[in-house]
Amino acid sequence: MLNQLSIENFRNITSVSLPLSKGVTVFVGENGAGKTSILDAVHLLGTGKPFTTHRIDNVIHRDASAVQVVGHLSTPSKVVMGVRRNRGGSGEARIGGTSVKALSELAKALPLIVINADALNIVREGPEGRRRFIDSFVFHVEQNFSQASRRYLHALKQRNALLKERRSTDDSVWIRDLAVSGESVVSARGRAVSVLAEALKDVLADMKVSLPEWQLIQRAGWPADRSLAEALVSVADSDRHRGFTQVGPHRGDVFFLVEGSPAHEVLSRGQMKVLMAATKLAQARVMRRETGASPVLLVDDVAAELDAENAAGLFGNMVSDGFQVLVAMVDAAGPSVWTQNALSNVFHVEHGAITDAN
Repeated sequence: MLNQLSIENFRNITSVSLPLSKGVTVFVGENGAGKTSILDAVHLLGTGKPFTTHRIDNVIHRDASAVQVVGHLSTPSKVVMGVRRNRGGSGEARIGGTSVKALSELAKALPLIVINADALNIVREGPEGRRRFIDSFVFHVEQNFSQASRRYLHALKQRNALLKERRSTDDSVWIRDLAVSGESVVSARGRAVSVLAEALKDVLADMKVSLPEWQLIQRAGWPADRSLAEALVSVADSDRHRGFTQVGPHRGDVFFLVEGSPAHEVLSRGQMKVLMAATKLAQARVMRRETGASPVLLVDDVAAELDAENAAGLFGNMVSDGFQVLVAMVDAAGPSVWTQNALSNVFHVEHGAITDAN
């Protein structure tokens, strides 16, 4: 759990230190006040990257050369972690005073689940967005996934470089590495998808959401009737002609079927958002069960995405599940009702200044 958060020079927040607690904490304020920036700063702390932009310069206060976020964690053990990012992209991260070698260490120390407009629209996104969605989850629940994924991406990069240059150099070593690591990646995805689907059934029931018959499906990225090694060999000549690797988990997908059809063809926009909100909560439950670490949920203005009944179902279950939830909203009226007046804290945000509004 994150029990203290310090932010310096993040967008319009010049300097703030906040006590946090278990349960639902709401940051309220007008649009542009800086409430989403608080969630974004937590995301920077837990991943090394903000979720609102791909450019770190965009979140650094206009008068500063760097942004810094520090968090004090109390569970599973007391530790201080911090991230500093400079203009241009350089920086450093530390956990317990020790320099972080890979950003994945931050994610392990402070697991996060983001529930915002982008997250709730994943059903409608293309395969690339859905792969990012599932892989960020698999990373936490499959111990060997990170290593297999790194090995696969390295082999893919090396082979594609050879193919692009149209070099006749033997690429059998890279094909072999792609086949072995790629099978591991897809197996890990498959196990995680199966566990997630089971958890999602329970969440939908707990939220009292009724949807047509649905399935969460994984597509490996190559024909189902053959191994990845066989698929790579079968298209090797075509790969050399085209200049890139055409099959493998980098071409895979994870998607919902509803009554046998893609979800976006059957469900309304509102139903798809409810389905994804429930999926995010299911992810949180599985991550806590599988790792023993409870993720922090970052919820950005769901009132604009979910109707009151489904928002109440989501918030009620986040409270009963005992998650730490950080919420950005225009006002606290909705979350107060949805949690049956069980909010832990309310902070008012105005022009980057944050005050206690309890």
